[in-house]
Amino acid sequence: MIKLVFLSIGLVIFFSCGVKESSSGDVFFEKGEYQEAISVYTNYLATHPNDENTLYKRGRSLEELGKYQEAQKDFDRLIELDPNNINAHLSLAKLFYNTNNYNQVLVYSSKAIKLNENSAQAHFLSARGAHQLGYTDRALESYNNAITINKDFGEAFLYRGALKIGLNQTRSACEDFNFARSLNVEGANDALSTYCK
Repeated sequence: MIKLVFLSIGLVIFFSCGVKESSSGDVFFEKGEYQEAISVYTNYLATHPNDENTLYKRGRSLEELGKYQEAQKDFDRLIELDPNNINAHLSLAKLFYNTNNYNQVLVYSSKAIKLNENSAQAHFLSARGAHQLGYTDRALESYNNAITINKDFGEAFLYRGALKIGLNQTRSACEDFNFARSLNVEGANDALSTYCK
């Protein structure tokens, strides 16, 4: 009986130390100290290789440092562990956008939309990928979906406005730019001064 008590206490200490170790990585992440966060997360994953939360956070840290191939491995591993992990699909869509692989953006944003059709971020990433590929109708529909879901999605207004400029819908584009400016989106003032004089 005494051995069982000590075993229980040992397990509690072991798991609570692991939680503290992983959460100290979060402190580094919040400060923008991504390399330090990666070190902590990697140490934790050495003994908890299937911890989805820590895999995701390490992937995000790697992404912030522009280490896209390593980040992709973590996000791919997450999908192996849980094919319905929407954060992993969204992260891969964003990662592929940052590496100019727009077809893959559409693949992963579409998967995220299937998992949660009310994800404004998934529709926005789909719009960005379609926009870059020149699929204007699809991009416009996806920007509209993102804005319908989240009326304060300033970036969606900004980029929908940019798409409308390309479609010679200047008046409507300027309305989008104005709304983006009201939401303090970077680049909205420049767009207004360039296209809406």
